[in-house]
Amino acid sequence: MVKLGFEKAIGRSDKRSIALKGFMASLFIGLAFFFYGTLLEYRDASKIAQELGPAGGLGELPSLVPLIWRGLSVLLALLALVVSMWIREDTTEQGRRGTLIIIALWIAAVAALAAWLPSDVVETQRALSGKALAGETQSIPAYIGKLFLISALILSIPVASMIYFRLSLMDRYTIHSFLSPFSFCLFSFIAIWAIADFTDKGRAFTGMALTDVMNLYVVQVPWVILFVMPIAMMLSGLFALSKMSKSNELISMISAGRSVFRILLPLLIIGAYSSLICLALKYEWAPTAVGYKEAIIEAAEKKSYAEKSGMTIKNELWSRRGWMHVNEVDRRTWFVGKVPLKLSSPMADIVVYQLDEKDQPEKIWIANRARWVWNAVPPQWILNNVRIYDYAQEHVPQITKQRQVVITDWSETPWKVLSSSQDPEHLGVPGLTMYLNANQDFDDRSLATFRTNWWYIFAEPLACLAMVIVAAPLGIVYSRRGSMGGVTGAIVVFALMYVMRGTFLALGHSGRVPPFFAAWTTNIVVVIIGVILLWFRAQNREIPKVTEWPKLLVQGVKSKFRSA
Repeated sequence: MVKLGFEKAIGRSDKRSIALKGFMASLFIGLAFFFYGTLLEYRDASKIAQELGPAGGLGELPSLVPLIWRGLSVLLALLALVVSMWIREDTTEQGRRGTLIIIALWIAAVAALAAWLPSDVVETQRALSGKALAGETQSIPAYIGKLFLISALILSIPVASMIYFRLSLMDRYTIHSFLSPFSFCLFSFIAIWAIADFTDKGRAFTGMALTDVMNLYVVQVPWVILFVMPIAMMLSGLFALSKMSKSNELISMISAGRSVFRILLPLLIIGAYSSLICLALKYEWAPTAVGYKEAIIEAAEKKSYAEKSGMTIKNELWSRRGWMHVNEVDRRTWFVGKVPLKLSSPMADIVVYQLDEKDQPEKIWIANRARWVWNAVPPQWILNNVRIYDYAQEHVPQITKQRQVVITDWSETPWKVLSSSQDPEHLGVPGLTMYLNANQDFDDRSLATFRTNWWYIFAEPLACLAMVIVAAPLGIVYSRRGSMGGVTGAIVVFALMYVMRGTFLALGHSGRVPPFFAAWTTNIVVVIIGVILLWFRAQNREIPKVTEWPKLLVQGVKSKFRSA
């Protein structure tokens, strides 16, 4: 009877095959637009290279590798869509249906890898060979970690489908019981956040195009998922297990010979998989999205204010306004009025002081724009709309104005000038690693924020697994006490986690606590609490109330002394 109920509950409907086809169609359309954008970029870059020619040092044509592989990815996505069209709702051929789903997902995963991996490898090879767009020195371990995480995330989808079709009926039922509320919670929280954020910042969007507003929120999806994923995991686990407890399905599974841990194993695996997804997002995408959002909001607010004042300004994105860099070796000081969001982009409102051996001004350049050309031979700085103050004659400045000045003897790169201006909250593992490697001579207090954030990138995603470990025992109810006690306990643990996280991160940023402990202590405490609660459930015992914990601790200490 129980088995028939499980079969009915997880019985497939044609809606799932339609959803799979919709996913394949979306992937094909997205990769097609991606390929079209790459084609336009290649055309424009080729045109600029041919116009400038070798004389300007920019005669190198862009690589064809991204264009070729992204074209291949479109063909593979089309093949995956065609394969998905053969999937039908036929209960008599479940094996064939599962095989077609796995094949379609594998083709789609290879298509996604083909669209991203080769072009990313080409760009990193350029950086490692001294052709980085901003002159940065890439960290090979950080880059390999990025390749591994994103590749593992993409390939995990077909691998998960292969594992799913080999699971037992009870495991599938447990997974379905969890995924239904989880999907609802995740999309609901994202929608609530988007509505609240749009309401709060709606005035800044008055002058923005609809496509720009949509692009802003799409870019923030990785950060939003990181923010809402732990609470969605906790609430979904509580709901699924409470429902299974009330309908005596957990009792039926235990009567069938399964332990509590074995019943919860699929949910723990889902928690670990969610942590992998969050780690891939947190590694670089989510921090970058935060910086992009702040730059967009600032630009939109300035544009809105300018329109109200009757002024017109350019729609430009800047990560910071006002920065100074001192090159003590070459006796040059840089004042950058507007720091670009991407260090490889031109910087604005530049003042460069060249001092002599007596620390007196020798030459001053004041420019509207400064751009570093990495692929020129040798690399060069191009200053636009420049005023030059030359103090060569008796320290009396000779002022000249030029539309463009090309300088080839400056040793600075955009990375050297602007890397210290980067906000650690907006940097992923590659950016933080490059910064820490380049500034090892700084004192520990100056680097504490960067080191703490580096460890926190790995610690924050594990909150998903920690929430599952806590929610699992609190959602199981053996008695008639009801599930409200478990919900209350889970909310208390969740609130405790956020309070501890903020406290320890603040201590780590100030250098009062080692970075590793500042990032990981919260997760360790929450997991210990979850393991203790899970032990009570595995022993078929009710979780004690908070007022009973001191008494239990005293009894435990006494029993230890007696045994000794």
